[in-house]
Amino acid sequence: MQDNFLIFITKISLYPTIVFTGLVMFVTLYWLVSLLGMVDMDAIDVGETGDVSDLSSVGFFSGLLLKFGLYGVPLIIILTLVSLIGWLLSYVYTSLLHQYFSSGLLYWVFGTGALLFVLVVALWLTGIIIAPIRKNIAKIPKRNASSNIGKIAVVRTLSVTDKHGEAELNDGGAGLILKIRPDINEHGYSLKQGDKVLLVEYLEHANTYRVERVEDNLR
Repeated sequence: MQDNFLIFITKISLYPTIVFTGLVMFVTLYWLVSLLGMVDMDAIDVGETGDVSDLSSVGFFSGLLLKFGLYGVPLIIILTLVSLIGWLLSYVYTSLLHQYFSSGLLYWVFGTGALLFVLVVALWLTGIIIAPIRKNIAKIPKRNASSNIGKIAVVRTLSVTDKHGEAELNDGGAGLILKIRPDINEHGYSLKQGDKVLLVEYLEHANTYRVERVEDNLR
């Protein structure tokens, strides 16, 4: 048993599998931190339609995501799928073929070739997997978002800034996790976990709510 474990550790530490092993460790840590309410998941902003006919106005990274259909869902979901698929495929390479190129120049040449091939395949498969998810998200009526204006939610992240923050809204069911940002006219305080906030505006382009803290005497 111990020998098998050591062999497994050795394989996932070899190039190129080690690259995806690191990615898997990163996304695992991210999900754990997210569950603790320390970060929120922001969707990739590459346009509402996902039009890939003109990529001159977007960066290389965004253009690459568009080409593979990787848009419309939170980035962490994409990274999770790419890292898991890439890790599995590179592990197969390490297990079956790596023994023939275990050292020297060929080790790095074939390893790099395998890394690029596995990455492209992982991106392609991830695009196929998230396509139905993206379509289902697009079908969610946006009127539900504006109907939450005027309701009170509770901050679930450790802090709220103009870049990140989440709150939980009791909708009578399982509850809604909403992305929030502090109102631009509010100064002199910082929102923290457990604070109650009033949803004052819905920013459709960012799928985010502007909020104001509910004062103690109004709670």
